[in-house]
Amino acid sequence: MPVNRYDRLFAHIASITGLLTATQIEKLFQSVDAGEARDMATAASRSGVLAGDVAAALGILASELASRRIAENLEPANIVASGRAGAGAERESQMYPRSLGEYTHLKQIARGAMGIIFKGERRSDGRVVALKVLPVQMVREPQDVERFKREVETITSLVHPNIVRVFDFGQDEDFYYYVMEFLDGRSLRELVLDRGHLSPFHAAEVVRDAARGLAYAHQHGVIHRDVKPSNVMICKDGSVKLVDFGLAFQKASDVLTATGISLGTPAYMSPEQIEGGRVETNERSDVYSLGVTLYEAASGRRPFEGDNQYDVMKRVLFDHPQPAHEANPGIPAELSRIIAKAMARGPEDRYGRVTDMIDDLDRFLETTGKVAR
Repeated sequence: MPVNRYDRLFAHIASITGLLTATQIEKLFQSVDAGEARDMATAASRSGVLAGDVAAALGILASELASRRIAENLEPANIVASGRAGAGAERESQMYPRSLGEYTHLKQIARGAMGIIFKGERRSDGRVVALKVLPVQMVREPQDVERFKREVETITSLVHPNIVRVFDFGQDEDFYYYVMEFLDGRSLRELVLDRGHLSPFHAAEVVRDAARGLAYAHQHGVIHRDVKPSNVMICKDGSVKLVDFGLAFQKASDVLTATGISLGTPAYMSPEQIEGGRVETNERSDVYSLGVTLYEAASGRRPFEGDNQYDVMKRVLFDHPQPAHEANPGIPAELSRIIAKAMARGPEDRYGRVTDMIDDLDRFLETTGKVAR
């Protein structure tokens, strides 16, 4: 029997949450198409790739989305492609060199959405840098290499004090990489985990600075699509940098720099980003993610939590978050209002541009500063 909207949504959710790999999804599609199972949930449960209760929970969410006629344009081939970015079966066998081009003493420090981050040194002058390297298994897919190259083109075109600076890129045998400034500091996520939450003033200041970099990207037609505390770096000199444009979307070329149709971290994704194409993902989607980031920074908790990723997605789509000032009574009403407007479920109810949110944050910071003085 043909794969229907429900099955495509089931696979879409399983892919972006990392519950199933591309290979597993492809086999389930084949099973349904051949009539071996009546739907994806049944095929997943019978084959053992998902526990019965997990498959059932995914099925419920897929049914609810299907009833709203969401993501009718999702095609099986695109969904299967999206799973490759999250597949980790070969991760343990990956071997990376100690040097790439003129950069040596490489040491892995992080993993991004579309690459592995290394700290290294430039041979010519000993400058400490960060390198983002395309994972080995993705080099085998021409479209992944092409998207990585597009990511390099995207981020090298964005020169702004609040965006990480890229100054070199290259290929060394099968390794594709680009070189960034090494940011000596901590992510906003690490800071929140360490302190519980930031003061309302500090949280607003950090997010305002990150928003300035985001506004610059938007002015150049780039939608980040993965704004979250772990992608906001606070350097020791006090500067704030927006990082990881691996999932960015270039409006002018209508091309994603990352594989997949709706990648990201569900807790920070806008409803339309989770829905996967029913509503255009644009600047307002990044505004939503900024609002979630500010909510977490000021309150110490995410607006939507759950036992698993698909539970979080369901809450983002159908629940209303607790107001920020209730999550933390220390948050002023005005800052809570700014967060609520940024996080409005309907894109038309949010800030139309990031610069509008920045203006409100500037006014809040100015008023708060005067009160503090």
